[in-house]
Amino acid sequence: MILEALDLHHVYPGGVIALEGLSLTVERGRRLAVLGPNGAGKTTLLLHLNGTLRPSAGEVRLDGVAQGYSRAELAAWRRRVGLVLQDPDNQLFAATVEEDVSFGPLNLGLTEAEARDRVTEALDALGIADLAERATHMLSFGQKKRVAIAGALAMRPEVLLLDEPVAGLDHRGARLLLQALERLAASGTTLVFTTHDVDLAWAFAERVALFDRGRVILHGDAAEVLGDRDALAQAGLEPPLLLELGFRTREEALGRLNPLPLAGEGGEHREPGEGKDPG
Repeated sequence: MILEALDLHHVYPGGVIALEGLSLTVERGRRLAVLGPNGAGKTTLLLHLNGTLRPSAGEVRLDGVAQGYSRAELAAWRRRVGLVLQDPDNQLFAATVEEDVSFGPLNLGLTEAEARDRVTEALDALGIADLAERATHMLSFGQKKRVAIAGALAMRPEVLLLDEPVAGLDHRGARLLLQALERLAASGTTLVFTTHDVDLAWAFAERVALFDRGRVILHGDAAEVLGDRDALAQAGLEPPLLLELGFRTREEALGRLNPLPLAGEGGEHREPGEGKDPG
């Protein structure tokens, strides 16, 4: 396990409970979907996993070591665990793409040449090298998403946390982003992403943690969790479309193999008309 949340509790001002005894493990090199309805605590969890929020109780461990919240400890933590927010405008602030992506590496104390290499590597990984000189305010929403991810990737994190990564993207934009994330996963980056889209979890995740009301109600292989209708219903979700079609096909096949008994079956055999009053 590279990352662990142990018995996390978090209460927002006003007494709003966001996490209530939540525990979760993240396996190194895997793709984990944190799945649940809006308000289940998914984003709050991500903000704890990289130290942006501090729990009311409980702890976060990285490689088995409980993490601290001093400035130096947080800096070291965030070098290993990157976070990309749902709205990229909350993360992009420099004039150009290259300047924005280079901000993190330069703050690590790298030389300009080293930072430039990190920027080139990150932009290539996301397939947006041609946008290096583009003004950030001139980007499409999908391009901004990929630039925000490139900025996190330039820090070379071991774990990348993504909050609703395809939210707001059209089909093509979502496909391009998922292809880029697939390449990151293939290179060994651990991915943790939140979503309420069961079909996205089915298509992209290897592991799924099902959330409801600030707790994990089921965590396991994607096929196992997404095939549990009762657990999904508890979280107000339905099985993925492809899986549901499979369920229905199987049920229909079983119905054909085991038809319901016809009227009169199970009793004495009668020929048509037998036993009726001849009058």
